[in-house]
Amino acid sequence: MKTNTLFLTLATALLLTACTSEEKRIEKTAYKYSFALANYDVDGAERYATPETVETTLQTARGLLPLVDTNYIKSDTPATIEIKHIEIIDDTSAYVTFHKHTPIKDFDHNIAIRKRGRHWLAHDPIPVRKAPLPEGIDDQVAEE
Repeated sequence: MKTNTLFLTLATALLLTACTSEEKRIEKTAYKYSFALANYDVDGAERYATPETVETTLQTARGLLPLVDTNYIKSDTPATIEIKHIEIIDDTSAYVTFHKHTPIKDFDHNIAIRKRGRHWLAHDPIPVRKAPLPEGIDDQVAEE
């Protein structure tokens, strides 16, 4: 009986440690990705992003960043990030709520975190939208 109790206690401790370890990895990814973007460091955010996020969100950010007034960037940094809540959905997905504070604004934001291989990555792709065709042009003509 003592052996069963000891085994059960040990198994529970290992399970709790594993969950805590995964949660810390998720938190680190969410923090590093969000902190980099909040401080206009697109390259830094890329290390913590899924390929879909790199191809959409971060490519868009790279295209827009040169258009942002450098004085605005200076006034909006440094930004700080505080992780508020982590919800682990399953063994490959989680959602993280964080608070972003800059000298200009404060707000809460949610981000999805996905496990790819052994790594947790921010999954924050911009949905691709098909632009509507101008009036008078139908789909067949547009495809030719």
